[in-house]
Amino acid sequence: MRRTLLLLMSVVAAVLVVAAPASAIQSIQKADVKVTPNVAGTKAKPQGVSISVHAYFDSISADLDQQVQFATTHGDVFFPKEGLTNNKLFPGCASTTVFQDEKQCPAESKIGTGTARGIGLGLDETVQLTAYNLPNGAGGVVLVVGESPLIIREVVVANLKTLTNDPLYKYELSFDVPKNLQSPAPGVIAAVKDFKLNIPVKYLKKSGKYVKKKGQRIPYIATTGCKTGTWAGKAVLDYTTTFDGAVESTQTINVSTPCKAHK
Repeated sequence: MRRTLLLLMSVVAAVLVVAAPASAIQSIQKADVKVTPNVAGTKAKPQGVSISVHAYFDSISADLDQQVQFATTHGDVFFPKEGLTNNKLFPGCASTTVFQDEKQCPAESKIGTGTARGIGLGLDETVQLTAYNLPNGAGGVVLVVGESPLIIREVVVANLKTLTNDPLYKYELSFDVPKNLQSPAPGVIAAVKDFKLNIPVKYLKKSGKYVKKKGQRIPYIATTGCKTGTWAGKAVLDYTTTFDGAVESTQTINVSTPCKAHK
């Protein structure tokens, strides 16, 4: 009886070990942002800018070498008080249209391009990114396209919210990563090791002429000040190590870029 009990306890222990969730990922998320020009506008005369975002891991071998795969499941990105978007005034394109045929989107709804590199066990693929403005200032949608080794076509929708009571940030952009990007192939969970997205300076046009508001051209993204010498932002990202997408860990990444006040 004792031997049988010990054997049963051993089996239960083994099952518990197999079923136990993986430990927090060891890889450290990093990011940097470049804003051009870095001389700020003012509230009366906002300065249109381009934004280049680079999110990356120096290495994910600390996890993959232990056979731990992970993927980003959700993100919240915060933008500073001295930023401004006029996305409500620009043409938009619905996420369903972007997914089905982005060529049907208005030309001015396209706001940026980039690349991303996904890595999992036995997978290393670079995909192309194209960002579009959503209708009515709702946010943006990124079309993700890959050709080799996997055929990938998916969209990531990012919803924009204006913050009214936050002392540091003006906007919050939130997105969920679709399950088939978290796991693009059977047995694979893909980490985004390198992500680059560039949103160039863009002004609203109509019939070939700039539309003006109070005598100023209308930029898609602009700055309205630089009080501290930097523009600061933040991203809070959730990660999973399982195929059901359950959140396993979270990292917060603070970013800043130098700026100069308008003289």
